[in-house]
Amino acid sequence: MSSNRTHMVVSVAFQDAGDTTRAIEMARAFRDSCPPDHELKIDFLSCGSRFEYQITGAGFNIVPAQPRVKGISVAHDLGWDFPEFFGSEEIAKTFIEGQLAAFRELKPDVVFHGMWAPASIAARLLNIRTINFLPCPLHPSAFAHGLIRDLPDMMPLFTRLPRSIRQRLAWFASGMMIKAPIFKQHRLGAAAAACGWPNKGPISLFDMNMADLNIVNDHPVFHADYLDRVPKNIVLTGPLYAQSDRKLDPEFVAHLTKGPGPAILVTMGSSGTEEFLFEAIKALTLSDDKWNAIVLASPSVCKIEDAHAAAGNDPRILVTDKFIPALQASELADLCMIHGGQGTVQTAVAAGTPVVGVALQIEQQTNLDNVMNAGAGIRIQRFNWNAKYINGAVKTVLGDKKYTARAKELADALNDMDGAKVSAEHMWKFVLEGSEGKKEK
Repeated sequence: MSSNRTHMVVSVAFQDAGDTTRAIEMARAFRDSCPPDHELKIDFLSCGSRFEYQITGAGFNIVPAQPRVKGISVAHDLGWDFPEFFGSEEIAKTFIEGQLAAFRELKPDVVFHGMWAPASIAARLLNIRTINFLPCPLHPSAFAHGLIRDLPDMMPLFTRLPRSIRQRLAWFASGMMIKAPIFKQHRLGAAAAACGWPNKGPISLFDMNMADLNIVNDHPVFHADYLDRVPKNIVLTGPLYAQSDRKLDPEFVAHLTKGPGPAILVTMGSSGTEEFLFEAIKALTLSDDKWNAIVLASPSVCKIEDAHAAAGNDPRILVTDKFIPALQASELADLCMIHGGQGTVQTAVAAGTPVVGVALQIEQQTNLDNVMNAGAGIRIQRFNWNAKYINGAVKTVLGDKKYTARAKELADALNDMDGAKVSAEHMWKFVLEGSEGKKEK
């Protein structure tokens, strides 16, 4: 890398809508803040995704990578087999080899990746500098000192205890949680070793995505308890969610504003499940409340006709698989029924809209717990995510103005940071310091 030229390759699991959005927003901010005397080239490396149009729409070049996948969802393409992220050692090896081949051909100065282990492992094998973006400080010290706000929903028996007791247990047991099966990926570790990774055996969740610079797309207010315990190369840059200039479809605006009751937005992002989405739809049909709801039925979650069937002919529910500018829709809604994906949660918070949500994994649970602890919504535990319970939670939030007031207070606090701009500043500092180091040598 010369002192005034940088080639960055962005490699993310582009099947995930949230990761795609964050990668684009940070790459755009990085490009827009490029020093005038610096030559910058950015390539996006993709194995296939239905969100690729967003990348090209932002003016970035896409380089195809192997293996080629359908790009419907990360779980589908990787063959998720919980707690293993890859369905087999061979699948993991194929992805790592594809990244290695691409990096050898492209010869980037920096690889920018999300929680996408094949890119991280391949770049480090080739001694390429790396920048990562994460939903939370993915470090043992954070987990051991309060990152987890509640016992994980997937823990049997204990999760049925009162929340106050679960929270105390989570605090005392947080250091032990890193020994859970998900924190050690055996198939990925074996695949990495086969590709030349020096360490044998399983690879830890903390190591498989680690980079030279790690950007956490969240507000420091949620992580004050342990920020001084994590390494200096982990930086919190503020919330980062999809922001679109596209106007909300007039049909959707009309439906959300027609009254006489409140408006509700229902979305499970691109990583939810049809089971959870359909239960949310059913909850809205249980009573004759005068609410109007828009339900986003993402193709990665369910078939649109199945979502229509779940809604029946209820005139209060508009089901769509069209693109919805999430922030604009959230601003019109009085409540968002969501999963705990970072982008989905941050968008609702940015709009000052209270939430009723469910988490599909521990990071999503923490996102929702942060909102719940701020008094801006209710997280329903997975085993309680049924139509009757959801209906009751929706009525509770809509019937108590404190939830909306707290949601607006939280929005004011979180909207004081420009996540993309701050991220770009850290990225340029990292890149330019690396350039100076190479020039001195």
